[in-house]
Amino acid sequence: MTGTPLLILLLFVGLAIPAVAGPRVLQSAAPELMRKPRLAIALLAGGVVAWVLAALSIGPLLAWVVTGPDVLPGDAAAVCSQCLAAADPFGLDRVDTVVPVVLLLVVPVAVSVFYAVSIVRELRGRHRRVVRSAWMLRAGGRWRTLHGYRVLVVDDPHPFALTLPRRHGGIVVSTGAVDVLADDEMRAVLAHEDAHLRQRHHLVMTVVTTLTSRLRWIPLFAAAESALGHYLEIAADDAARREAGTTALASALLVLGQKGHPAACRPGLDGALHALGPDRIRHLVEPGQGRAGVAAVTASAFCLTALAVLAAVVHIPYAIAVATGCL
Repeated sequence: MTGTPLLILLLFVGLAIPAVAGPRVLQSAAPELMRKPRLAIALLAGGVVAWVLAALSIGPLLAWVVTGPDVLPGDAAAVCSQCLAAADPFGLDRVDTVVPVVLLLVVPVAVSVFYAVSIVRELRGRHRRVVRSAWMLRAGGRWRTLHGYRVLVVDDPHPFALTLPRRHGGIVVSTGAVDVLADDEMRAVLAHEDAHLRQRHHLVMTVVTTLTSRLRWIPLFAAAESALGHYLEIAADDAARREAGTTALASALLVLGQKGHPAACRPGLDGALHALGPDRIRHLVEPGQGRAGVAAVTASAFCLTALAVLAAVVHIPYAIAVATGCL
């Protein structure tokens, strides 16, 4: 089996295996990904994008190898055939079917348009929620400079720290956190929150959650969205640990985890990343060692690369054909 038939088989297998087995692979890869959280973020975000692009390439790929009844007028059908021939990098013989070829092109376009519209609606709704969250915080806050960071300090006895997208407020801490955290602990918390901003974690979270919002029924997407927030926090922890030390950060997380929880005292804060919780302290104090998870990470990276290459092999020739007028 060579050429396009092999490519079709690889595409279907490459989509089905990660869609179903993705959660288990991510679980197996966790020990290594926790040691390299930025790699984890890249794999999760890149995997979601690559899978969507590869899935949208199924129809255009099949259009290269099948023929069916013409449903377009003669001239339009001729133009369509010319564009298909110009885009096909393999030039293999086609197989007669009862499926009109134009459907293989129209359906992915229609799905893409529907998906794009849903993404725009999701982004607009998310933007409104983030603006509302920022307004709630700014209404009872004042700007201060703490340990070299520009911070919005809100009047709240519950100790918490969080980060909104920079244009909506950036780092936010409560008066309770200022009162209860020691100077070294506060520096660690602020370094953690600043890492969210510098590494554009809000943008990553927005891209992934928006792409997965209509596809959570696929196990891979549900698992990727669930794991992403955890690795974003670990990535910020690593930056804070280098800036302020492990002891200060672990102590600050323990205090915030025991005495404050922004979701409890300020419900409805959308678009915020929180620095709290003792659940990451064990990783900070005793980071994993050894080679556990390396094989699963390697398999994940290979699968991501294969999906990206397969999607590019399909989409790029079509884009070139359209750009050159199907010549």
